[in-house]
Formats: sequence, C-alpha cells, structure tokens
Amino acid sequence: MTGFKRILITGGVRRLGLHIAYGFAERHAVLGLNYYHASEREADHAQSECLKRGAKQVFLIKGDVTKEADEITGRFAKLAGGIDVVVNNAGIFPNRKTLSELRLKQFQETLALNLLAPFEISKAASEMMPEGGTIINLASLGGLQIWKERIDYNVSKSALITLTKALARELAPKKITVNAVAPGAIRVENETPERLGIAEEKIPIRRYGNSEDIICAVLYLAYDAPYVTGQVLVVDGGRSVIS
Repeated sequence: MTGFKRILITGGVRRLGLHIAYGFAERHAVLGLNYYHASEREADHAQSECLKRGAKQVFLIKGDVTKEADEITGRFAKLAGGIDVVVNNAGIFPNRKTLSELRLKQFQETLALNLLAPFEISKAASEMMPEGGTIINLASLGGLQIWKERIDYNVSKSALITLTKALARELAPKKITVNAVAPGAIRVENETPERLGIAEEKIPIRRYGNSEDIICAVLYLAYDAPYVTGQVLVVDGGRSVIS
C-alpha cells in the first residue's frame, strides 16, 4: 500500500531522521519534521529537499521532545488534520563511559531522550489517531545486546523495546500498531568505525548498513504491515547472529 499519509518524525531534519523523511517524501506524504538541536538552516534545507522529492506538504515543528511532547504532536495534528504515523527517531548515542565515569546526570539525560520522550510522544499521538495508526520506534541492536561501556545506552534502548511491546498490547484495540526498528552498525554522515563498534569485515554481510536499509524497514512497517505489532525488526546485516 502506498499513498497519502500524515507522518510525524522526531529528530527529522538531519542524519538518519532526514533520510527517513526522504523515504516518506517519495511516497507523497504530509510530513511533520520535528527538530530542536538542529539549526534553522538545516530545518529549511530538510523542508525544501523533501518537497523536491515529492512530499505533499512539509511542516517544521520545533520543540524539545523531552519537554514538549503534547505541543509537538498537537501542533502537527492541527496543521496536517491528524496523524497517521509517528516515527520516534530522536535519540542520543553518548560517548563510552565506564561505570566509575558514568554520572547520574548523563544516565538521566539518555533515558529522557531515548525512552521517556518516545513514551510521551506516543501517548499524545495515540490520542489523535481515532481511526488507527502506526508508531515506529527507532531502537538499536544495543537494546538486545550488551556493549562495552554503553550502560546508559543499552538500558535506554532495551527499555524502549519493552515499551514498544507494552504499547502494542495497550493500543491494539484502537487499531494502532507499535513496532521497533533496531539498527546495527549503520553508516550515516560523520560516523566512524570506532563509533560503530565493529569492523566492517566482521559483519556477516560484509558491509555497514546505510540509510536506505533503515528506510526500507520503516516504510514496510508504515505501509505494508497492518497485522504486525509488538515486533522488533533487526536491521544489522547478520551481526546479531554471531558471537
């Protein structure tokens, strides 16, 4: 199924969020691109480029998802006339910290953006989906594995996966599906092998993932999976099946 949908993407004006927006733009969606830390110039570029790629309309929704979830979802719903799909993409991948180095402040900030914000956005959006809808959470392979010196990140993403399943059960009677995409080592702008955490040749498919790999997964859940809910679609080139 293709066609017109109203899509809200958090963190949607740069990096992976922007590439996901491009995928929806090519399906002529109405887009709400949320941003906060990005510049106005980046936001304007994202809007212009999405329109060039075929988006029906593109609304820029500036706001901090950790503090303004109701305002962000409400603003987009009013502008677009409703919400069909939410992509909870905004997140943080903090620098490595040993247990002795990790401070409570960083732990709390990671949970706030990677877990609590998707909860608040999903809750608000679900109340604006009277005829069903789709929620897609950008989780991580780090939510299924334990990575060295990534305690805050591992915990936040594993909790997001559990939240995905809990919301799926809660919202199923409203015909709202809730799923997660869990990327492995995905190479987008300015990503380094050290940050990706694995050498390319050690991935079974023998390459890093790219934005198109994630776009395909997100679009599948948004358009072609009405009977799929509470699932985690791992996109990692087989990394999770090796020791």
